Amino acid sequence: MIFTQDYPQAIIFDLDGTLVDSVPDLCRALNEALSDLCLQLNQTPLQVSNDQVRLWVGNGSHTLIERALLGLDVSLEYVDRVHGYFLTRYEACVCEESYLYPGVLALLTACQQKKLPMALVTNKPIAFVPALLNKLGISEFFEILLGGDSLSEKKPSALPLLHAAQHLSVEPSKCLMVGDSEADRASAKNAAVPCVLLEQGYNQGKDLSQLHPEWLLKDIKSLLVTLCPR
Repeated sequence: MIFTQDYPQAIIFDLDGTLVDSVPDLCRALNEALSDLCLQLNQTPLQVSNDQVRLWVGNGSHTLIERALLGLDVSLEYVDRVHGYFLTRYEACVCEESYLYPGVLALLTACQQKKLPMALVTNKPIAFVPALLNKLGISEFFEILLGGDSLSEKKPSALPLLHAAQHLSVEPSKCLMVGDSEADRASAKNAAVPCVLLEQGYNQGKDLSQLHPEWLLKDIKSLLVTLCPR
């Protein structure tokens, strides 16, 4: 992995699975939403585990609910209802147990010192993003925040990355996308943005090497050592 004085000129980060392990709070909210549904249907409560949720995260909250119901063999006719319950529940616990991956604060600080503009592009609904970043103490690092509902399209579309690059006044080819999933890789490829994928995150059980990112690293700490060597 080679970075030069001319590259990258900006960095676009994914959020969940890349900077933050948010699964504990997502799992809690999902289980509470499922309990709400089962209570209405007078059925035995259904529960999911953190490990299951890790395989379902990455394509937005609505897809998370779809995958959960499919995994529990529950009719998809309840998707919208459970999704509504989930959004309410998640708002109440958005950053109770979520935490930054080791090395994140050091990486963001180093990039800031190098005067690299940074953007955050996530498929999480934008309403939850500022509170999460504020609680974790990293909101100051980003010049633009884009959620899954900020634009007419979300990842894997190229639109969010192109919008972020334009906002940062940097050509897409001079940006670096840092993510952990197939959606991140596809979005970067569609936008012609070089991409590094991290194995630490939420990859839906896929072999990230098969997605052929420009770079594949173990975790954020590996990126810190490579991008900002001492």
